[in-house]
Amino acid sequence: MKLAIYNFIILMLIPVFVLRIFLKSFSDIDYRKHFANRFGYGLPKLTVKNKKLIWFHAVSLGEVIGSKPLIDKLSERFEVVITTTTPTGLRRAKEIYSEDIIINYAPWDFVLFINRFLKFYKPDAILIFETEIWPSMIAKAFEKNTPVYLVNGRLSHKSYQAYSMLLWLFNDILKKITFSFVQTIKHKERFLKLGISENQIKSVGSVKFDFSNIDIHPVEGPSFILGASTHPGEERILLNAYLRSRSSEKLKLFICPRHPERAEEILKQSINMGLRTQLFSNKTSDEFDVCIIDSTGLLPNFYASSSMSFVGGSLVPRGGHNLIEPAALGSPIILGTYTFNFEDIVQRFVDDEACIRVKNEDELLDAIELFAGDSNIANQYASRAKKVVEANKGSTEIQASYIINQLGEKN
Repeated sequence: MKLAIYNFIILMLIPVFVLRIFLKSFSDIDYRKHFANRFGYGLPKLTVKNKKLIWFHAVSLGEVIGSKPLIDKLSERFEVVITTTTPTGLRRAKEIYSEDIIINYAPWDFVLFINRFLKFYKPDAILIFETEIWPSMIAKAFEKNTPVYLVNGRLSHKSYQAYSMLLWLFNDILKKITFSFVQTIKHKERFLKLGISENQIKSVGSVKFDFSNIDIHPVEGPSFILGASTHPGEERILLNAYLRSRSSEKLKLFICPRHPERAEEILKQSINMGLRTQLFSNKTSDEFDVCIIDSTGLLPNFYASSSMSFVGGSLVPRGGHNLIEPAALGSPIILGTYTFNFEDIVQRFVDDEACIRVKNEDELLDAIELFAGDSNIANQYASRAKKVVEANKGSTEIQASYIINQLGEKN
């Protein structure tokens, strides 16, 4: 009955989902492409299924990038179908994975759409990356005796409160998850409170610490400050701090918005503030103050070349973004205080003085001046950040080995 109520609500919301996709497609046309995937149609077939098959769900861009070490390891032994929900995630997945891995939009979590997807691919296991708890997906998999694993699981305090309000539904659903690997003891405790059994969960750290930089191509040109994965409101703070900075004469500012379709909007904002600004796709010379990165997949190259990086989503209440990548690539890190999506990871960096946290524009300016004015201090922060990454590696091997042993080889 609980699941029937949930599916009725989803069915009523489908027109809203469709309208949302349509509206979003005005800023990113790829929202309309492969639209049938959302209903479980238009799915590409596997050419040959010589191995057992895993359905790996990574919701958006951050999850696609963060899950790469684990997917690389699993794809050595299994066929993999990756699903995501956003065009940026879909595009990035197609860029970084071979044609042997099928990449689709995930079907909406309505029982008929999920069932259609499961019947088409007949996965031997489903892997959910981080916090995508989809009741219909998990229930149908349980009904078909298909194991479901939560990998690299995390549950922020905010998400925990949201799930707690729907405990009447999620208490039963969480018990149907075969096994959960979570990042920290704190995340484990929250899942236990929601109903997962002690013998179905283990804290193993984050696979994001197993970052690989084999495809990095450092950006050539003048020294620069990087504003990475920024959200509305943060660009103005960054631009104002840059305008006030004594270092603006020797450092450029590159801004990489979390959603590249906002690049034109930020370009106009910067120009209106009196800064010489251009899009990276149109860059022809170094005669600029600010450059807006309007493509996906380039961020690691900029991290590896930057004098310092501000990691966005953290000066506005979005929960922050992954700071392991800039740490692994040697960029001194600045971030705001809204980091609830990465609370325990951030705390490790804070405890080891491996990043600077700022509350506002003035503190951001102070951090920029500190790193720009003393290269020794900047290098010390970067070095400590790299050590945090190195000290926390190994989660990929633990999670992948367990799943490989559980699934075994195809008969």
